[in-house]
Amino acid sequence: MGSLLAGELLAPLNKSIRCRELQIQQLVCLIASAFPSPPNLVLHGSEATGKTLTINALLQSIDHPSAIIPSRECITTRHLLERTLTEVQHALGEDDEEARRVAVDGRCESISAFVVQLQRLLRGHHKKKFILVFDNIDRQREAAPTLLPALARLHET
Repeated sequence: MGSLLAGELLAPLNKSIRCRELQIQQLVCLIASAFPSPPNLVLHGSEATGKTLTINALLQSIDHPSAIIPSRECITTRHLLERTLTEVQHALGEDDEEARRVAVDGRCESISAFVVQLQRLLRGHHKKKFILVFDNIDRQREAAPTLLPALARLHET
């Protein structure tokens, strides 16, 4: 949709997602504006209240590259990290074999290796926001105890 003004972005979202006007407006102000966004944003609430639907619709409406990782589908931390790198690569449009070979070697054994590979992927995209969403990260199976604190500090690298 390009760079729409907040009002132009809000109207279609409010029409498609009922009873979430305030939450949509807050998310648009935090994510979609040209101003700096907070490094981390946690959406928390009761189950089945439309958090995933709302963030998916918002991310499809804005022109910032983004990746949504369904954390519940990942069995181990390694699986989550490798899937995240793959999704980031797809979101950046680097799907050809050469870009894949240079950017990500396919294996990600630790959080530190993840950070290095993520930096390589985002190297040419540092002027634009990149939005990385971990959906249901609190329900990720067999998560290392350092996973959430490490993800919360990604912006520091």
